[in-house]
Amino acid sequence: MDEKTLINDWLSAFGKDVDKKLIEKHVISSGNLLWHLFTWGKVSCLEGDEARNAFDNLNYSEAIKFCDGYSGHIEGISLTEKVSAAYLDNSPESDVYITAKDFSWTYVRTHEKDFCGPYFCRIIN
Repeated sequence: MDEKTLINDWLSAFGKDVDKKLIEKHVISSGNLLWHLFTWGKVSCLEGDEARNAFDNLNYSEAIKFCDGYSGHIEGISLTEKVSAAYLDNSPESDVYITAKDFSWTYVRTHEKDFCGPYFCRIIN
């Protein structure tokens, strides 16, 4: 999956109810981060230890991992086996995103470890 498609699919899934102008201004524009979707977009999600616990309790064997999300740019797109929130807390990357291949959930460990996040969002159909 290429960078643009992954960003669009992730934003379409988790930001489907967020005003597109807000996404353009506070999420994908220069100087912003994809996880601002949860702060500026006020997307319903779990935060902090609740997010960590929900993520650790997921039953999955493979998910998509990507990093950064700065100004609508991501790096390191790969598939990952199940990992723990503690593992991601100690990861050297700036911002780390893990998402289900069907975009039914996502977990974001931000570089603002003590102030913002992590975030866990599940799409309920």
